[in-house]
Amino acid sequence: MQSRLDHSPRNFKVSKDITQKASTGFISALVLGAALTPLNSTMIAIALPSIGESFRISASDLTFWLVSTYLLVNVVLQSPAGKLGDMLGRRRAFAIGQILFATGALIAILVPQLSALIIARVLMAAGGAMLIPNAMALLRIVIREERRSRAFGYFGAFLSASAAIGPLVGGLLIQYFSWKAIFLVNLPLLLISWILVKYDASYHPPKSNAETDHPGFDYIGMLLLAIGLGILITGMRSGGYWPLAALAAGVLGLYLFVRWEKHTPHPLIDLQLFRRIPFVVSGSIVGLQNLGMYALLFQLPFLLKETEQLGPGETGQVLLTMTLFMVLFAPIGGRLSETIGIRSTIISGLVISIIGLATLLYTTGSSPLFWMYIALALVGAGIGVVSGPAQAAGLSAVHRDHSGVGAGILSTMRYLGGMAGIAIISTILTETDPVGMLEQSKLCFQIYIGFTLLAIMLACWLPGRDRLGGRR
Repeated sequence: MQSRLDHSPRNFKVSKDITQKASTGFISALVLGAALTPLNSTMIAIALPSIGESFRISASDLTFWLVSTYLLVNVVLQSPAGKLGDMLGRRRAFAIGQILFATGALIAILVPQLSALIIARVLMAAGGAMLIPNAMALLRIVIREERRSRAFGYFGAFLSASAAIGPLVGGLLIQYFSWKAIFLVNLPLLLISWILVKYDASYHPPKSNAETDHPGFDYIGMLLLAIGLGILITGMRSGGYWPLAALAAGVLGLYLFVRWEKHTPHPLIDLQLFRRIPFVVSGSIVGLQNLGMYALLFQLPFLLKETEQLGPGETGQVLLTMTLFMVLFAPIGGRLSETIGIRSTIISGLVISIIGLATLLYTTGSSPLFWMYIALALVGAGIGVVSGPAQAAGLSAVHRDHSGVGAGILSTMRYLGGMAGIAIISTILTETDPVGMLEQSKLCFQIYIGFTLLAIMLACWLPGRDRLGGRR
């Protein structure tokens, strides 16, 4: 069992040979392409009423087909997409993701049918699943090890900020145009990303062993993973006894997936990665953080509307406080990890988030809105400090040739955390009057604090004063 980051002499030599040859344009293209996935996961929220009127479908059905399906496809395909990147080449896989995303956006714009819109969202989700893990794998390769914490801090903060500003961007586009504009806006962004990646000849990532050897692809494993996760996630949205049956069926599907992966010659997921404590702990921390962040993003608009009578624009400004501080504190987290170590940095960031959540718990509804700005600034600062070091620690525990698989698993854990957060608020937030919603919201804040405390306990398993790129 590997309980420390992989600092073997062989891997140290590889990391020292990797210099930051990629240009700023190349790196910007990776970040821009990857950010479209979280942006489109939340941007559609404002458009749902308009789309429902166009196709005469209820809001709940529309949410399932266009939002839950989008997130489900992303969760299921993250790890397979990372594996494909290791096999085909990460740059090529990233380009495939761009093509799928653009194709989906075009279908949504040109074909005025609900079935076509569902297919479009599935294609966009599949494209996004290709973009994120392969962007992470490319960043892991082209950026020096001692700079990865800072780089992944920016990367995580930018993706989180994209999710947070989605409703604000969607509202502005629909206000001045129509709901089709939320799909149209993706095309120029994809074009910019495509041009920067396609014609930037300053850096060509080395081929991985998987790309050179052309191993087989685990289609059965992919099917079992899709069935297991799909049943689990869709079952959470149902009532009666179905959630228990779905839990049993989903666990059975995942059990069969694990059994298959242990015996197939070309597994979809390298299960040996889950024997590496830094990788498992880092992925769990990323997932728990995303749980709280996504839950707050979808919970606070309802709370602020009922208790503070804020409109969409004012609510967007409140939420931007959290994402702004995430971006501002992302490089600080990277620098801290280079100075005081990974474990101390992550625990410090989680403590800051807990202080922010506790401020939300004890001031919401009884104090001026100013305190919510303070609370969200603290939560955002904590997420910014933790994000980069956690992701860098996880990927540094993975061999370079398996960067795509490792990044795919980390992305899967991130999305599972987000979907768990949405499931929590969907289950708890049932009241519509201000008093009832306030009490239920405070219960949610307590749950987020509990999960953050769990993340602190997990962080104790990370290396102490070991540094990415520091003393060995």
